Amino acid sequence: MPGAVREDAILVAVTRDGNIFFGSNNVRDSDLPVLIRESVRRGSERKVYLKVDARAKYADAALVIDQVALVGIQNVGIITEQLPPTPK
Repeated sequence: MPGAVREDAILVAVTRDGNIFFGSNNVRDSDLPVLIRESVRRGSERKVYLKVDARAKYADAALVIDQVALVGIQNVGIITEQLPPTPK
């Protein structure tokens, strides 16, 4: 997703242990709406890029999506990583 590499892209990550990162800062889920509103106010695209560890709990990812929806943003891009090919 080309927009995800923009300097002002709204990147949210969920780790396997349930930690949530807004950019590179560890945050609480309840902080996300304020942080996202601030980013949009400063000119960020009204799109959130969500990166979820494959081992994360579904409930943790769903919680983040719910917080994003509170801001009124429905455009959420899911970022995945391509696994390297396994040796034969």
